[in-house]
Amino acid sequence: MRVEDSVWQGSFGYGQNLFIHQNILSIGYTAWNGFWHLGRGIVVCQINTPINGSINWSVDTVKYDLQFISQSHATAYFQQLELEENTVSNLLPIIASYEPKEAIIFLSIANNHIDINLLQNLAISPVECYEQVCKRWEEFQLCPKS
Repeated sequence: MRVEDSVWQGSFGYGQNLFIHQNILSIGYTAWNGFWHLGRGIVVCQINTPINGSINWSVDTVKYDLQFISQSHATAYFQQLELEENTVSNLLPIIASYEPKEAIIFLSIANNHIDINLLQNLAISPVECYEQVCKRWEEFQLCPKS
């Protein structure tokens, strides 16, 4: 599969940036928790809500699933996505060398399009995201405890 420009870049701005901004705590938590347990890797986000220009990012709920793919499983995962060999060969050294305390490798799948970014120079580090989510754990749970 070739990574292409997508409807994220509609007339209302670059939607992926807005999605990341709205969900950075969960993304950062997933990145740091994954690194802590599995070592270096990549955060994968499957966005289940169709992305279009009518989304109001500050109020609309966008359904998504996050997972952490470890460096040791990245090649197999990329093959499942049918990424081009050139893309995979460029990604693997980045996964091997990024700084987990300061950066996140983020792959999103929305509207059947794949976008991959190295998120760095973040206003809040993955470690701080992890700490914030842990402090406010109940806010991040889908179902209230009975």
